[in-house]
Amino acid sequence: MCVKPKPESKKPEKKKIDFPRFSELNSNNVLRDLQIHTNWTDGNSSVKDLLEQADRVGLKEIGFTEHARHNSTYYPEFFDEIDFYAEKFPNLVAYKGFEVKIKSADGCLDISNKMRDAAELVLGSVHSMIDKPSGRRVHPNEMDSAVAMATETELSLGLIENGGADVLSHPGGMSLRFHGEFPFANFDLLLSRIKHTTMAFELNYAYHSRIMPHLLELVAKHDPFVSIGSDVHNAHDMGKCSAAISQSLRI
Repeated sequence: MCVKPKPESKKPEKKKIDFPRFSELNSNNVLRDLQIHTNWTDGNSSVKDLLEQADRVGLKEIGFTEHARHNSTYYPEFFDEIDFYAEKFPNLVAYKGFEVKIKSADGCLDISNKMRDAAELVLGSVHSMIDKPSGRRVHPNEMDSAVAMATETELSLGLIENGGADVLSHPGGMSLRFHGEFPFANFDLLLSRIKHTTMAFELNYAYHSRIMPHLLELVAKHDPFVSIGSDVHNAHDMGKCSAAISQSLRI
């Protein structure tokens, strides 16, 4: 069953992220990194180390977006740790959230309403894919490249059309990583749809660095809301996406 956001109810005070449209990026709002993984899941650096590195490289906003599933239970303690250390960095805003997978072509996310209520940032990502003949979930490298690209596009469009996340995370990323390409026509299709929503299109250094100049041209054409993420798993990755965009746009 697809978990959709509940109607507004009494919720704890949460920080709200202001995503700029691509044309609104400037030397100030580009200083963010909104996809960060720690040693709570598959990252190699601690919350404290990552906050220190973000402050060191001059970022103003970061997002801890740990991998999670609908039945994850670790996150209250994880969020408490972020709050504890973030207080020591008054010039840095730290958001708490999740990266969760898109489960089906109608955009369902692997997240519970309790998790959604707790999060300040939700990234929706294609990770595993659905093999239509069998209905089973498969790794992208188990698929023919053309099928994988079409499936990734379909899952991403489902999320865009039906909502449920703040960010479409690493669009095209599974095809790029495991098949070496994701057609720019498919990027163009995703951008043509997402620009009419409040969902942000993620520029992700780990997946997009090789195609960044061309991708930025397409993003500029459609001018959606954008999110900046290095897909940080080690402290030295912090800020790479912000730096690459700043250099490309000369801002």
